[in-house]
Amino acid sequence: MIYKKNRRPKKLQIIIIVSLFFCFFVSFPLWTNDRLFPVLPVLDFLVTGGWVHFCFLSILFVSGLLSILDFKFSTHSLVLFLSFLVIFCLQDQNRWQPWVYIFFVLLCFILLHRLQVFTEKSLLTLFRISFIGIYTWSGLHKLNAGFISEILPQLPVPELGVLGYSIPLMEALMGIGLILVSTRKFSVFLLLAMHFLILFEVILGSFTYNTIIIPWNLGMMVLLVLLFWNKETIHIISNQYLTKGLAILLFLILPAGNFFDLWPGYPSFNLFSGKNDRAFLYVDETFKSNFKEKTHLKFDEENKISVHSYSYSELNVPFYSERDAYISLFNTLCTRSEHEFSIVMEIQTLPSLLNNEWETESFFCDQFR
Repeated sequence: MIYKKNRRPKKLQIIIIVSLFFCFFVSFPLWTNDRLFPVLPVLDFLVTGGWVHFCFLSILFVSGLLSILDFKFSTHSLVLFLSFLVIFCLQDQNRWQPWVYIFFVLLCFILLHRLQVFTEKSLLTLFRISFIGIYTWSGLHKLNAGFISEILPQLPVPELGVLGYSIPLMEALMGIGLILVSTRKFSVFLLLAMHFLILFEVILGSFTYNTIIIPWNLGMMVLLVLLFWNKETIHIISNQYLTKGLAILLFLILPAGNFFDLWPGYPSFNLFSGKNDRAFLYVDETFKSNFKEKTHLKFDEENKISVHSYSYSELNVPFYSERDAYISLFNTLCTRSEHEFSIVMEIQTLPSLLNNEWETESFFCDQFR
């Protein structure tokens, strides 16, 4: 009978695992190590291949499946699933996608609840604080000239000029609106409309290359309704600091550090902020053999390709947009080059959030030999 008392945590766990599984399916090349796109490990000795990697993948999927089909033993299955997910992420930095981070942390909250570290009520509060932080910071990180000049024109909205800054500000206010009972349902309606707009753009609009958005957004929409379609009071500031501390730290405090390069972009929920570092590769015709045939179509007349286009083409996900990851990718690609100018990389950074003026730094293979 104990499990009847845990219906909402069970629903949350099922929704997250199912969403993750569909994300894994869409981005399956990302989770293999035997591929043309370089694997960028944090710890080299963890990188597996062949039948060993197949076994690891099998354990990951089976443990995740058991954690939702046999809820009586889901605690053990969930521990195994999360452990192997950590191993896979340490094998390749590009697996540190925002949806992996968000769903991983939320599953950790569920695990702590199942270990009776805190109550179901506290678990729901942690989830709600997390969603408030995700939407609020996602909006605030878009308040920059890069988003207004480059991301916003790709959306089906009229040209707004300076008024374009009101769109990310509205997203942030919708996140804050989830806190108050009086504004909660209105915020949920607006956030669902935003998700539907995103899905439209992915399915029929200008972001058709980004199919990983579909299962991620659907999972977020279901969780959003389940968590906030109610009149339960959310006490972010209370005397239960230890219970809420982790969610407050990860979802409300640390994302602010991204403005000062103290915290990575994706865990700060700024995937489409327009301010992340970006990189481009220039290659010669011979070096193109290191890319899949369909990726060749992404090169322009100068044999130039953005690293994001390269990643979307071969892994179905955006590249992990951090400077160190770009350099690690380039360093690995240089080991395949025949001479110094077989491949060259440019990294562009946005030094001022008020101006869409990018600084460019070039990298050559002889710098890494």
